[in-house]
Amino acid sequence: MTADNGKPTGRAEVVEAILDTADRMFAVDAPGDVSLRGIAREAGVNHGLVYRHFGTRDDLVEQLLERTAARWTATLESSGDFSAALESILGSDESAAKSAGTWMRLLAWSLLTDAPQLSGEVQRRYATLDRLPGMLGTEDEEQAAVATAVALALVYGWRFFHPYIRAALHLEDVPFAQLQEAMRDEVHRIAEHAAPPAKKARSRRP
Repeated sequence: MTADNGKPTGRAEVVEAILDTADRMFAVDAPGDVSLRGIAREAGVNHGLVYRHFGTRDDLVEQLLERTAARWTATLESSGDFSAALESILGSDESAAKSAGTWMRLLAWSLLTDAPQLSGEVQRRYATLDRLPGMLGTEDEEQAAVATAVALALVYGWRFFHPYIRAALHLEDVPFAQLQEAMRDEVHRIAEHAAPPAKKARSRRP
């Protein structure tokens, strides 16, 4: 329940408020610039509660990644659709224009700061990307995995670097929604190219 002053009360509500706040803050600030005290202040909870429920900032990041992965996995399993799953990573026009998003920013931070031999291990603990190739419906597992890698490179690259890409190619005057739609079309093209003939016919968009 929430107290009369609007602040969260009770363990479950406090934990969710802290995670929600951390999600918002990590989406726009470097992890090194986000403190537990700052998260507590923005969440409207006592700093001691953040420490009690999460421990260190790294522990908080780990729980945030776990929650994000669980939510995305649920979306993935409910749709069972390759293109839809990639589009969920691509994000809405509004969210993609603002930021790469918390998950990708924390992923980049991990890749840049962790020892090379540790970074992959950390990401595998939360990733369910290995379920994507099976959604293409082809018996060639390597082909499906390669097609998935290409699609992910497109989506991740665009989410991270679209400000630079737009500036370098003088695309600032092209509506962002139009560029996003081009990315979606390419994801569909990759999926259709990799899928077996019967599935291609079923998945072809009008």
